[in-house]
Amino acid sequence: MELRQLEHFLAVVDHGGLGRAAERLYLSQPTVSSSIRALERELKVELFHRTARRLVPTSAGRQLVPLVRRVLDDVVAVQDAMRNAREVGGGVLTVMCTPDMSADAVASWVAGFTHKYPAVRLDISEVGSRHELMAAVADGRAELGFTLAPSELRSDLGFVELGVQRLLLVRPAGHRPRTRDGRVPLAEIGDLPLARRQLTRNEEDPVHAALSAHGVDAVIGSTVPSRSAQLAFVIQSGFQAFLPLRMCATALEAGACVVETDPLIESPFGVVHRAGALAPAAQQFVTDVSSALRDWFDAIAAHRAAGLDLIGAVVAARDAAS
Repeated sequence: MELRQLEHFLAVVDHGGLGRAAERLYLSQPTVSSSIRALERELKVELFHRTARRLVPTSAGRQLVPLVRRVLDDVVAVQDAMRNAREVGGGVLTVMCTPDMSADAVASWVAGFTHKYPAVRLDISEVGSRHELMAAVADGRAELGFTLAPSELRSDLGFVELGVQRLLLVRPAGHRPRTRDGRVPLAEIGDLPLARRQLTRNEEDPVHAALSAHGVDAVIGSTVPSRSAQLAFVIQSGFQAFLPLRMCATALEAGACVVETDPLIESPFGVVHRAGALAPAAQQFVTDVSSALRDWFDAIAAHRAAGLDLIGAVVAARDAAS
């Protein structure tokens, strides 16, 4: 059985005979007649009563009509889905993030993409670690994964670097340390307990590595699952934490102190994907996010060149973008 035979059958039903069906299909009448007879032979049943003037569906033909319509509708749906896979037309794009690259941060980068392609539904979620994220991307549960650059990458994955995450020290109101030119050395961050992000085994921690390199044996006051929980512990429990720039602007609004350290704790970040070419929607998403981040970093640099410190430049860039 061929799809064209089903199309010819339905055309004859809808147009009341071979002649009109052949005209609508841009075929000869014998071609349509031969196709219908081949379908009847394969199904081993007559589909039409043949009168002198027209073809009238038999009982079996009438039963076949809704089934054929469903098959042809499904074929159109398949064609549409595959066209969307070839082009940025629609469908679902599944994106995962690790806690160090929160879904809130990713959401702030995707406005350009969602405005251009409203038919593409974004499914953004968080997983607990880079190991989980890479496994999810590798086995197809996610198309893309936002994370800090992994120290080792599986051979079946690729990585696109998008920028450098910078962390600032956030402390409760009234606990601003003495700074040197607006910055505090890492070795002098004070003795407030640290709210640290929860790590899985073998996961690198840039904060721990930087503090250890400067001889700081920080007191860990809490281990929490997310950046938002770190900020809550700073505001409500009197801890300190290292948080990315956007969250530092939120911390300032909540009354916390935000301090640059010397040196800054910085880590490259980007997108993990399956090896090979990205699907069009995923490629466009990465391109648009990269452009948004480039604009964000450029705006911060421009405000710093105008004389603002880093956190002031971040607040100014965020306010200008909102």
